[in-house]
Amino acid sequence: MEKFGYESLDEEHIRIIELLPGSDMDSIKCNLTSKPRQDSRDTYDAISYAWGDPKDTVEITCNNKSMSITASLAGALRTVRSRHSPHRLWADAICINQQRSHEKNHQVKRIGQVYENAREVMVWLGHDKDHVARECFNLIERWTLYLDEQLQIYRHVQDIPSFEPPEFDESDRARGLKLKALMSRSWFSRVWVVQEAGMAKECSLLWGSQRMPFATLIEFACFCNGRTNIMKLMGGDDATFGFWRMVFVCVFRTYENMTSWRRSRPLIRSLCEKRTAGLFLDVLQIGKSLSATDPRDHIYAFLGNPLAEQLSLEPDYERSEGDVYLDAASAILGSRHESPYSLCFVQHASADEVTGSQGPSWIPRWRRVEESRRMFYTIGNLGLSHKAGGPANRLQYRIDRAQKLLSVQGIMFDSLTWVSKPLRKENFALDPAQWDPKLRTSNQTHLDVLWNEAAVGVRNIDRYHDFSFTIVTGYNNPRFIKRREHRTIFKAYLKALHRARNEEPHGLNDKEACNASRYEVNARNCTKRCLAVTEHGRFALVPQFAQVGDQCCVVLGMVTPFVVRAADRMAGCYHLVGEAYVNGVMKHELVDMLDRGEVSGTEIRLV
Repeated sequence: MEKFGYESLDEEHIRIIELLPGSDMDSIKCNLTSKPRQDSRDTYDAISYAWGDPKDTVEITCNNKSMSITASLAGALRTVRSRHSPHRLWADAICINQQRSHEKNHQVKRIGQVYENAREVMVWLGHDKDHVARECFNLIERWTLYLDEQLQIYRHVQDIPSFEPPEFDESDRARGLKLKALMSRSWFSRVWVVQEAGMAKECSLLWGSQRMPFATLIEFACFCNGRTNIMKLMGGDDATFGFWRMVFVCVFRTYENMTSWRRSRPLIRSLCEKRTAGLFLDVLQIGKSLSATDPRDHIYAFLGNPLAEQLSLEPDYERSEGDVYLDAASAILGSRHESPYSLCFVQHASADEVTGSQGPSWIPRWRRVEESRRMFYTIGNLGLSHKAGGPANRLQYRIDRAQKLLSVQGIMFDSLTWVSKPLRKENFALDPAQWDPKLRTSNQTHLDVLWNEAAVGVRNIDRYHDFSFTIVTGYNNPRFIKRREHRTIFKAYLKALHRARNEEPHGLNDKEACNASRYEVNARNCTKRCLAVTEHGRFALVPQFAQVGDQCCVVLGMVTPFVVRAADRMAGCYHLVGEAYVNGVMKHELVDMLDRGEVSGTEIRLV
C-alpha cells in the first residue's frame, strides 16, 4: 500500500481525524482532513497520551494509504473507537506533520487552543494488564466523595477533624499498590500533558476499559495537601499526589477558559476562585520534574499558558537547546513581573554545571535531571517577603549574546568561610524514624550537630536564634515573621523534637503542636542546600555546590542574595552558584546602605 504523505497546512487550519467504526482488534482505518480552526470548535474529541516506544509501531490505513503510529496511540484509538459510527478526533502524532519544523512551529504555538476547543480531552493511560483500574478508580472516587462531604460541613480543609475513612475490604498495602500503579503510568511523567489536560472543558482518564473524571483525581490530590494522614490511611505515598496539587495551583489555575473541569468539584473550584498572579518561572519549574523527548519542549510545551504571553517567545525547532534556554532567560529578564526572581531558578545539578560545563551558569536549565516528583522550592518567589536587592525597577542588566555573558549592577558584601554538607529536611522531622541512622543512634539532634559545627566564636541566645531562623529561610512567608514570634515557634519545635528523640509523650498543647509543626514544615526550604557561615559572621543557607571562598552578592532589583565564584579564565567575571538566604540582608539593608553611601556598588559579570 502507498505510504501516506501530508499536504501543507497553514496556521489557521488544523487536521481532524475521522476514525472509522470497528470492533476490538479490527485494523484501524481513518480519514484525515483539514478544517479552519474557527469552524472546528466543539466538533471533535482530543486524545492526550504518552507516545511510548517510537520503535514499537502499528500500521494503520489513513486516506486509503499506509501510516505508522506508535502502539500506544493505536491502543487509544481502539479503545475510543465506536462499533457503529465514525468518531472525530485530534491526536498530535497524526494531525501534525512531525517531520516539518515550520508546521510544528505554528501548530505547537496554538496547540493549547486545540485542547480548549475539543468537546472532551480523553487521557489514555494504557491497557489495564493487572486488572486494577476499576478498584483504583473506585477507591479515589469514594474517598473524594467522602472528603467533599466533610468540606461542605467544615468549610475549610484544615478544619476537618480526624478522618473516619470509607470502609474497604482490602489492606492498606493493597490499596497503596493500586494507587502506585495508577500514578506510575507514563502519562503522568510527560511535560505536554499539563497543557493538554489543563485547557480541557471536560477531561477523563481512560485506563483499559475504565473511565474516571480527571477532576476527581485532582480534587483528591488537593485534599492531600497538609493532611498526610489521608495517604497513610490509604497506604500510599503522598509525594506524587502532592506534585499534582502543585501542578493545579501553579499551572492549571492560571488558565483563563471559564468552561472547564477545574470548576466541577468544590475544593478545586474554591482554589480557582482564590487565584492570584503567578510566575511563568513556576510553570517552567513544574515542567522540570516532567519528561520530554525533545528538551526544547520544557519551554515550548508551556507557551500557550497566559503567563507566557508577556514574554513574546515563539517555538522554533530550528534553534538549539542552548539557544532556546538563552532566549527564555533573556525574555524573563526583560519582564518587570518575572525578572526579580529569574536568577533564583538557577539550580545546578552538578558541581561542573557551576563552572559552565553545560553552558552559562546564569541561564536556568529546564531539562529534567532526575526521576523525582518532589518540588525544589526557591528561596525567592512571588508574594514572599524577601527584597534583598530592593524594588524591581532598580534592576540594570546587559546581555552579551555573543559571549553569553550577563552584566548586572550589585553589591559584593561577604564570602563563605564554612560550609556544611548538604542538608536533608528529613533530619529536621519530628519523627526520628526519618533521621539518618547515625543520627538516630546518637544523643544529639541534627540541630545540635550543626550548631556545634557552625557556631564558632560568640555563642549566645541571639546568635542561636539567627542560626535557627536561617535554617527555615526566615519562614519563606508572605508575611514577615518577627523575632519574638520565631522564638515562640522555635521553642515549641525544640520541645517536641527533644521529647521525640527521648521517646517521651509530646506533652504539647494545641498551639505548641501547631507551632512545632510549622517549623518542621518550613525546614523543607533547606533541601539540597548547605548551612554556611560568612567572613563577617553571618549565617546563610546556600546552594549545595557552594564552597569555602565563594563570595556573596546582592543584585539590585532581585529578591535574594546570590553566591558567586570567580571564573578562572575570565578576569573580573563570576560563575553563578545560586540563590542564598543570608541572615541580616534579606530586607534591602545593603541597598539602603548603598543609598547612604556606606557601601559601594559594582558591575557583576556572570558567565
